[in-house]
Amino acid sequence: MKKERFATGGNPLKCVSKSCVRREKCVEYVLEMKDISKTFPGVAALDHVQLRVKPGEVHALMGENGAGKSTLMKILMGIYTKDPGGEILFDGKPYHAANPKEAMDTGIAMIHQELNPILDMAVYENIFVGRELRKNGLVDKKAEIEAAQKLIEECGLHVSPRETLRNLTVAQCQLIEIIKAISVNAKVIVMDEPTAAITEREVELLFQHIRRLTEKGVAIIYISHRMAEIFSICDRVSVYRDGQYIGTDDTANLDETKLIKMMVGREITDVYPKLDADIGEVIFEAKNIVRADQKVKNVSLSVCRGEILGIGGLVGAGRSELVEGIFGMQPLSGGEIYIKGKKVKVSSPRDIIKEGVALITEDRKVTGLNLSGSVNDNIAMVAIKKLLSHGLYNRSKALRASQEYIEKLNIKTPSGNQIVGNLSGGNQQKVVIAKWLLNEPDIIILDEPTRGIDVAAKRDIYLLLGQLVRQGKAVIMISSEIPELMGICDRIAVMCEGNYSGEVKRGEFSQERIMTLASAIKV
Repeated sequence: MKKERFATGGNPLKCVSKSCVRREKCVEYVLEMKDISKTFPGVAALDHVQLRVKPGEVHALMGENGAGKSTLMKILMGIYTKDPGGEILFDGKPYHAANPKEAMDTGIAMIHQELNPILDMAVYENIFVGRELRKNGLVDKKAEIEAAQKLIEECGLHVSPRETLRNLTVAQCQLIEIIKAISVNAKVIVMDEPTAAITEREVELLFQHIRRLTEKGVAIIYISHRMAEIFSICDRVSVYRDGQYIGTDDTANLDETKLIKMMVGREITDVYPKLDADIGEVIFEAKNIVRADQKVKNVSLSVCRGEILGIGGLVGAGRSELVEGIFGMQPLSGGEIYIKGKKVKVSSPRDIIKEGVALITEDRKVTGLNLSGSVNDNIAMVAIKKLLSHGLYNRSKALRASQEYIEKLNIKTPSGNQIVGNLSGGNQQKVVIAKWLLNEPDIIILDEPTRGIDVAAKRDIYLLLGQLVRQGKAVIMISSEIPELMGICDRIAVMCEGNYSGEVKRGEFSQERIMTLASAIKV
């Protein structure tokens, strides 16, 4: 835990950090957001909330999905306009940004939870888009490539600055977004779930960059649902609940139990609830799966009725690539798939959906939802045939089904007519799950189902999975969080570099054993 670098009385204050370049000019707070409110149709997203951030600190924003954290930051970045009233001060002066470029020009940058890379542009172009380096009035491509190369090397990323983003992994795109924010030379950098898709090694590299930035007086606003990260890197924490400000405290004064209680208004003692279920016969088998692009090599797995099978491994191990191949999203060059003992030919997702298999993909925004559609329409998307009457779409039948799953999954929405893009990340994830459950699958595959959602929403999903296996369904879950896999799975199959590395049964679970398999270390 770094020591507080600022004095504690009076305003403005002189910075006591020897390394701070603004030594005689530091104010107590580089950013103040006072009595900020924001209302959307039917939803009070923020209700007179507060945020005060000191120069050179890492300040965590915590709260359940829908608490208002991202909305507050979008107001800061000029993406949303706050309601009348309240004020924002930056470096002690009134602040208003009409758009993200104005915010960046002022000295505030943001890494968004949902990535927005320009996929058909090169890495260096993405880093400098909107603020191109110029020579004699023209874009200086050579200077941009050299500057991008230096930034990439400093971040420990092994990609060419000329590589097109479409050819990179989600984790690599996330790191490019981080590099872009760091390169702006901002006084405040907002990081919204920056580690959601990167490896532990890359997380440590990110933390090293954060420490270097704070030593220069840069303030980091850090949004994450990963408790270990909050206590590892953050100085103070501000907590929000249902659009209201709950309070701010030093991280040193808090522990997980206190923080969770502030976030949800109650104690949650069992973070990983594991419901007992009777494990029956094998219902799904994938034998010797080989993807045509060789990202998966001769991998086999099976899952039984009433069982939760976890798939573990490091980012890039081939876990998502495996289930995408099984589901017909990518071509296979070898392997067989058996469902309920019957060999099934899968040429497209439609083939395997007909056999009672569902896939909840890793990126809900890109492959899981129609963000401009309503909650009702998204839930009905997969099960259209079940909602027909005399060959025609029965809207009232669809609305009843949608309402049933809104209640079952505790989806927080003003109504089924709400646009999905206006919901919090956790509630969007529940809509994706509801969409597939309405189709009544027997085998449910979930790829990182709790990424970027809060502890209470995670617990809701764990309980739902427990209820599904109690009904005799089978669940396959990919997760990068080993404690999550150990908490709710019956078995964990581990992958490494596209290969099946080994399996661990529930009674033998240990982080060390799983990491050994994930790293292909022979003991």
